[in-house]
Amino acid sequence: MKTTTTPTRSPLGRTPAPLPDCRQCGFRSHLIRQDAIADALREYAAAWQGTLRDPALGDRRTGVPAWTPLECGCHVRDMCLLFHTRLDAILGQSGIAPIPALGATPGASEDRPDDTPHYRDEEPRHVAEELGRAAEALARRLARLTTDDWHRDDPRLGDPRLTVDFFTRHLLHDIVHDLAEAGHDAGADTARAENGGATHLRMRGFHG
Repeated sequence: MKTTTTPTRSPLGRTPAPLPDCRQCGFRSHLIRQDAIADALREYAAAWQGTLRDPALGDRRTGVPAWTPLECGCHVRDMCLLFHTRLDAILGQSGIAPIPALGATPGASEDRPDDTPHYRDEEPRHVAEELGRAAEALARRLARLTTDDWHRDDPRLGDPRLTVDFFTRHLLHDIVHDLAEAGHDAGADTARAENGGATHLRMRGFHG
C-alpha cells in the first residue's frame, strides 16, 4: 500500500496551508515527505552549485525583471541564511549561527536587480561554496525539528495554517523555481527538466 505524502496533523491540531503545484517549474510540494525536506534542500543546493560552477554561466539573463543566474544564486544563498530568522521567530529559539553572506545585503531590493550591484560583482565559485554551507546549516536544523515544530505557526501572522512546514516548502519552491529559470534561460531544456521541471524525477526517494 502506498504511503501518503500529505503532512499529518500534529498534537497541536494544525494543518499547514496547501502549496499549489507550480506549472512553470513543475514543483510539486505534496510529493516531498516531511522527513525528506532536509535532503531535498541539500539536493537542490547541489544543483545550484553546479549551475554556479558552469564555465558558460556568463551574463545570461533570467526572469522579469531580469536577474542573471549568478544574482539568483546569491539570492538563494541569502534566503537560506535568512530562514533561520523565521524559524527563530516561530519556534522562539536561536538556531545555528548563519554563515555571513560576504559582499551582499540579504533581501535588499529583491525586486530591483539593477539596485544590487553587489550580487553582480560576486565570484560565482565563491557564491557556490557559500550557498552549499548555508543550505547545509539549514538542512541540519530542519532535520532536527520535531513533529510539533513542523506544525507551529507564526504568531505574528494570526493564521494557524502558516506553519513551519508551509514556509519551508515555500522556500524549496523558490529555490527550485529560480533553478528552473536559470536552466531554461541557458536554452537547456534537459537541464530544466532535471533541475526543476520534473520534480518527481529529482525527488526519487523523497516521496512515498
